Amino acid sequence: MQLKIQQLSFSYEGSYTPVFEGLNAVADTSWRMGLIARNGRGKTTLLRLLAGQFPYQGAIDCPLTPVYFPFDVADPSRSTLAVMQEAAPEVQEWELLREMNLLRLEEDVLDRAFSTLSQGEQTKALLAALFSREDVYPLIDEPTNHLDAHGRALVADYLRRKDGFLLVSHDRAFLNRCIDHVLSLNRADVWVMQGDYDAWESRLNQQNAYEEARNDSLKKDIRRLEESARRAAAWSAAAEKGKFHVAPSESAAVDRGYVGARAAAMMKRSTSTLRRREAAVEEKQSLLHNVERVGDLRLTVLRHPKETLVTLKNAAVRYDERIVCRDVHLDIRRGERVALAGPNGCGKSSILKALCGQGSALEGDVRVASGLILSYVPQQTGNLQGDLRDFIRESDVDETLFKAILRNMDFTRELFERPLQAMSQGQKKKLLLARSLCTPAHLYVWDEPLNYIDVFSRVQLEALILQFTPTLLLVEHDAMFLSRVTTREPVVLRN
Repeated sequence: MQLKIQQLSFSYEGSYTPVFEGLNAVADTSWRMGLIARNGRGKTTLLRLLAGQFPYQGAIDCPLTPVYFPFDVADPSRSTLAVMQEAAPEVQEWELLREMNLLRLEEDVLDRAFSTLSQGEQTKALLAALFSREDVYPLIDEPTNHLDAHGRALVADYLRRKDGFLLVSHDRAFLNRCIDHVLSLNRADVWVMQGDYDAWESRLNQQNAYEEARNDSLKKDIRRLEESARRAAAWSAAAEKGKFHVAPSESAAVDRGYVGARAAAMMKRSTSTLRRREAAVEEKQSLLHNVERVGDLRLTVLRHPKETLVTLKNAAVRYDERIVCRDVHLDIRRGERVALAGPNGCGKSSILKALCGQGSALEGDVRVASGLILSYVPQQTGNLQGDLRDFIRESDVDETLFKAILRNMDFTRELFERPLQAMSQGQKKKLLLARSLCTPAHLYVWDEPLNYIDVFSRVQLEALILQFTPTLLLVEHDAMFLSRVTTREPVVLRN
C-alpha cells in the first residue's frame, strides 16, 4: 500500500511564504521512514496535513488512517488506562499491556493519574496505545524529547520491530537505530530514499560536493567566456570602424569587403561566445539549490584564573521532603566539557538551575569559583512570547551579533518579524542558543540544548565546541553529540 502526495500546497494564514508549493512524494506505508529537514521547513506541518488537521490544496491518498503523535490529552487527571483507551478506543486492555511490556512500562501505571507519570512514561504509554491499533498509519513527531539515553534506545528498538510509520526526530543515533527509509524535504526538491540517517547524510554530502565543484568550474568558464566575448566584441567594433576611417593614401590598399567580412565573422563569434556564457550562467543557477550551507558560529570564552570552577561534594537534590538524588560528586575544571546523566526526574536540570542561581533544590557542599560568569540555556521554551526586539533587549546582547548567529543557523529574515510564540520549537531553541553564544562566559551551562534542533545545527554546534573548546556543563541525550564534544565520561546521578 502506498502513501501518495500530489501537488500539495499550503500556507499559514497571514504568511506570504508558502510552507509547501506543489509537493509530490510517494512512499510505501510499510516503511519505517524518517522525515528529515531543517527547522521551519515544514516537518510537523506535513504530519498535521497528512492527519487532516489543516485545509490544503492538492491531494493526499493514504490507504490507512493517519494518526498524529503525540495525542492531545484533554484531561491528564484521569487514569492512564482511560487516556490510553481514548487514544485507542477499540483496543482490548490485553493489547495495551502487550505493547506496554515491550516498552518496559509497568502495569501499575494504568491505575495512576496520567499527570503523575514522568514525561518519559507518558511518551511510552501513548506510543503503546498508538501501536496497539492495526488500522492506522502513525505520524510520530519528536518522540525522544522527554526520554533519557536508556529510554531512547528502548523506544528505538521498539520502533525497529514495527512496520510502517513516518517519524520526525533529530537524534541521529536514534534514526540509525530504527528507520529503513528517509523522506527528505530539501531546499529545492524532495527525496524518498532507502537507508538510515547515515545513508541520507552520505548522499547529501555527495550532492553538495558535486554541486560546489561544478559551480566552481562554471564560474571559471563564465569568467573565461566573458573575457573572450569582450575581446571579440572590441576587435569587431574596431575593425568595422576602421573600414570607413582610413587615410586617403592608404584607401587603395584597403579591401573594405574583406575587413567587413572579418568584422562580421568576429561579431558572430562574439555573439556565440555570449550565448555559451549565458548557457553556463543558466546551468550554474540550477546548482546549489539543495546545498545546505552551514554558517560559522563564534563564541567568546573567558579564561578564569582558577583551575577548578565548580565542585560538588556529597550534594543532593531535594524537592520539599523528597530527595531525588544524593551523593553527587562533581568537579568541573577549566576546559572540560562534562555531561550529567541519569534517569528522568533524578535532578539533572535542578543542579544546572541551582548553579545559575535559579533554584534552591541543590544542597550539600557546593563551591563555585569567585567571579565565575555563566551562560545558561534552559530546557523549556514555552515562556518565549512577544517581539524579537524585546527579547534581544531583555537579554542584553548585541543585536547585530545575535542576528548574525541566527542567520548562520538558517533563520530567514522573515522570522525576525514573527512573534516568538508563532515560531517552531526548534526556532525557539535556536533563540536561546544564540543568546548564550552572544554571552562571554567562563562556564556554559546548557540544559538539553538540542531539543527540537535540526541535524544540520547539531553538526554546526559540534564544530563550534571543538573549535573554541569552552568549559561546558550540559544535560543532553544525543549520544552521537556527546561522544564527539565531551572530554570525559558523564557524571551519572542516581535516585
